[in-house]
Amino acid sequence: MKSVSNDAILVGSYSLESLTTGMYENPLHCLREYVQNAYDSIRSARSNGLLDETEGLVSIAIGGSAARPVLTITDDGEGIIADKTVGTLVSIGASQKRSTGNAGFRGIGRLAGTAYCTTLRFSTTARGEDTETVVEFDCGRMRGYLRPGAEVLEAKEVMRLCATFETRAAAVEKHHMQVEMIGLVGIGLEFVEIETLTPYLRQVCPTDYSDRFGFAQRIRTFCESVGSPLGAVEVETRFKRERNQILKGYDNASPTASGSSKIHDLELISSPDLGWHAWIGKSSFAGEITDDTVAGVRFRLKNIQVGGSEIIEDIAAELTTGRTEGRLQRYAVGEIFISNPAVVPNARRDGFEDAPAWRDIRNDIKARVARRVITLVRAASTARKTLKTLQADISSLARQAADVHRNPEAIDRLVAIADKIIVNLGADKLNSAHPNEVGELLATVKGIRDSLIEARATKPPKPAAEEEAPAEEPEAGKDAGPEDSPDEEESGHDESASEAEEEWPANELLAALIEVLKGELGDSEAQRLILLARENLAGS
Repeated sequence: MKSVSNDAILVGSYSLESLTTGMYENPLHCLREYVQNAYDSIRSARSNGLLDETEGLVSIAIGGSAARPVLTITDDGEGIIADKTVGTLVSIGASQKRSTGNAGFRGIGRLAGTAYCTTLRFSTTARGEDTETVVEFDCGRMRGYLRPGAEVLEAKEVMRLCATFETRAAAVEKHHMQVEMIGLVGIGLEFVEIETLTPYLRQVCPTDYSDRFGFAQRIRTFCESVGSPLGAVEVETRFKRERNQILKGYDNASPTASGSSKIHDLELISSPDLGWHAWIGKSSFAGEITDDTVAGVRFRLKNIQVGGSEIIEDIAAELTTGRTEGRLQRYAVGEIFISNPAVVPNARRDGFEDAPAWRDIRNDIKARVARRVITLVRAASTARKTLKTLQADISSLARQAADVHRNPEAIDRLVAIADKIIVNLGADKLNSAHPNEVGELLATVKGIRDSLIEARATKPPKPAAEEEAPAEEPEAGKDAGPEDSPDEEESGHDESASEAEEEWPANELLAALIEVLKGELGDSEAQRLILLARENLAGS
């Protein structure tokens, strides 16, 4: 067999189409590529001491005019030294970065922007150099070489014809990379719609969590504990003189079609041997989450999202022959962080390259995350039904308690019902319910029970003594003797009234007797004696 000569090999201009218009299903993914490169540059600057561990900013600015809109992505990472700038930026698939330490490593994503603007401009400088290098691509001309029927040229020749560069003076202390998509056209016009841009960036960017998310610190601590810190950088948008920080979209509650799903705890899962760790928000799982930026457990590599919820949905669908369990994954929120260096995303970053390491992780996640979400969702459904029944029982108890009128037997029956409800509120099948919901119901039924106990223990008011008979008036002209003095008569009347109390009603007397026996002998012995007394009375 003979080797093929170089002259026989032609990499034509149409191959560039796969790296531009045909690269991503979602055009916004080209912005993720530029943010990803900025992230790598900032992390490198931190490692080299150019930035502190908490420094580094990626700024995404909307500018230009309505006729010629511009999107600019700027980072303060280490930049590219002047001698290597042109060669780095016009090369295709020749990146010197390695996947083990960088989010981007193929060297093809930077051309994606040529599909959506008329001019793609890169400007960069490195610290210690007084030169900034600018490389521009004529995107309109490049797309012309990719149209059907156009003259077929070598990809290298197309790059030569469409790329230009120049150098400018720069301050030696500066270091940055700036990407400008000038004259956005077609679908690219969506890039400057802030309502579209912001939700997308919140999903994919390697940012931190909002302070509104009450479980943020717990996740950060968890990531550090497994040896894989979050590694966030600050990302901001600039639009009409407003600067807004981009943070992940997770919050304490996520919207559903019927209300919201509130997180009350986290489930933390890790596999140090396989190289992944995850968190799942434990909630009421009230329904499918309607916020597409957070619905479903998402995969992240170096804190940058890979794909969307469809990855975990596809994995979960394999759990049943009918592939019906995938839909339940969007009831939950969470993240899976891949830390195994042998696992790499595919070129489109909508999944992972098929390799033994990824297959092992995938199977583990199917059992420990996808199946767990299904279990949690179904348990929460059971808990909701149980709580609904208990709520009805408590409402009925409250109505009966209001009409009991201190009837001891009725009170005892209602107290027993309250005790049963309290036991049911602590049942295992309510472990998936929101603790606050259970706590509120528990407080309500305990309040009813306490009021019943108080009513049972309270003695009824005693009957009023008979009215005092009017004193006989002494005969006219007769002096009042010692026996007829008003003081002695009043004193004699009080003494007789205190000794002549009327009898209690039988049921109230029995209730008081029960309370005395309980205090002396305890509940069970008191009930036994009362029952024995009733039997003897019935037989006599």
